[in-house]
Amino acid sequence: MSLLSTLSTFDHRRPWFGVARTVLASGQIVLLAFTDPRALLVPVGDQPAAPYCDGVKAISAYCVGGDVLAPSTRHGIMLILLLVVASGFLPRATGIVHAWVTFSIAGSIALPDGGELAAKVVALLLIPMCLTDDRWWHWTRPRSPLRPSARGIAYAALWSVRLQVAGIYLHSGLGKFASSDWLSGTAEYYVLRDNMFGAAGWVRDLGVALMSVPALVFAVTWGSIVLEIAVGVIILCGTDRLRRVALLLVIVFHVGIIVTIGLWTFALVMIGAVAVACLPAAPRGTGRDGTGTALSALRRRLRPDRDPRSPSGIRETTPDPDDGSGGIDSPHSAVVFEQGRR
Repeated sequence: MSLLSTLSTFDHRRPWFGVARTVLASGQIVLLAFTDPRALLVPVGDQPAAPYCDGVKAISAYCVGGDVLAPSTRHGIMLILLLVVASGFLPRATGIVHAWVTFSIAGSIALPDGGELAAKVVALLLIPMCLTDDRWWHWTRPRSPLRPSARGIAYAALWSVRLQVAGIYLHSGLGKFASSDWLSGTAEYYVLRDNMFGAAGWVRDLGVALMSVPALVFAVTWGSIVLEIAVGVIILCGTDRLRRVALLLVIVFHVGIIVTIGLWTFALVMIGAVAVACLPAAPRGTGRDGTGTALSALRRRLRPDRDPRSPSGIRETTPDPDDGSGGIDSPHSAVVFEQGRR
């Protein structure tokens, strides 16, 4: 589809967008619900104890109000706010709340990981899409079409998310070429055996046994590289159908990461972010990239005798009262032609 035709039909207010927002918020919910606040604010190295409130971080949920509230209380308030975001209530307001909470977590805790940083950026980029979503719940259908200006704003925000998410996967995939372990196809062998981040229990035993097969460890290691690069390219250049395939691959990939090394927060954040990036641009019912609309137009061209203004769908002809035909109507062009000759 051309950019103009995409902008004329684009509407992000659909269940896909709601599911993506909920999954994205769930990553931070898991972090706050199952992590002791003291573990998030523990001093690291020579740095002072968290929360960090310097500069723009002063607006963080951990910092506003100074010592009025204990860190554990703030922790609980943020968890409640994220649950409201995940519920889908009033996206226009909770989109800003979501961005604020993710900014607070990524900026003020002691040791944020890639999941917290990605969530912060994606939630911020989602604000324009949320501000143009006038529904009470992001699970319901919109009652009115988007204004053209709102379509343009939301579509631009969607592409900003796509650029960010594609950049994450391309950077991760291409960056592995700088590591000899990844180039040799042995990195996964060492990842599963890592004492701090590797697998545990029976998963470790099974993984170690599987990764002891040279061909398998090579395939898994290089498969990860190829998948990450492919996902980045498809998000930027693929069709809606290919993006659905990329999303499915990402889900399988990150569920595998959850099972093996337990990175729940990072996996949920990335699945949610990719789900937003893969949001179909074409409206429902149009097929892949608007093919349905094109086919409908083609059918109308191939059936010129059908008149959409007629209840029966058949073009009605009105004979000239002076043509001598006796006022007999016929839908068939040959009959009308003979009537005219008479």
